[in-house]
Amino acid sequence: MQFHSESAPQPKSDDSTVPAAAHQSIIRAVAFVVRCSGAATCAYVAAAKIGLPHAVWAAISALIVSQERLDDTTTSLAGRIAGTVIGAFIAVAVSLAGARLTTGVALQIAVAVAVCATIARERPPLRVCMWTAPIVLLTTQSGVPIPIGAAYRASEVILGAMIGGAFHWSAEVLVRRLSRL
Repeated sequence: MQFHSESAPQPKSDDSTVPAAAHQSIIRAVAFVVRCSGAATCAYVAAAKIGLPHAVWAAISALIVSQERLDDTTTSLAGRIAGTVIGAFIAVAVSLAGARLTTGVALQIAVAVAVCATIARERPPLRVCMWTAPIVLLTTQSGVPIPIGAAYRASEVILGAMIGGAFHWSAEVLVRRLSRL
């Protein structure tokens, strides 16, 4: 019995042997990595440049809004913006009421999240309102009026979401062009 240490010769690979589907899959994988990295970085830099106090929310939002398919990103973008605005308004209302009633932040979070959860239960794309409200309540700095803090958080999130959506749209255009090559 003889054993051969050499394997059978493998065909040489060149671009002409790569199936179109594999080619497009590679392009999409690279585009996903680049668009996520680019969107998060661009959102952070943009938010910092315009003076938003918590630019991290822009970077995070750019990543959260980005989905695998462009249609899903568009849907995510709409829900993210609407849910953010709803959550910010609820946080402001609850905080202002809480200040009059001298309630603590924990109770304000409980009430705000309960109201937001009621909305999100009926409209799942607006789920972001459930975490926007506590973020607004917990990140508004002392001495800053709650409506201003809410406007900052909403601006950071919406800016990031818009940049994330724009990066996905641009990447999709590029992927379609490269896939035709």
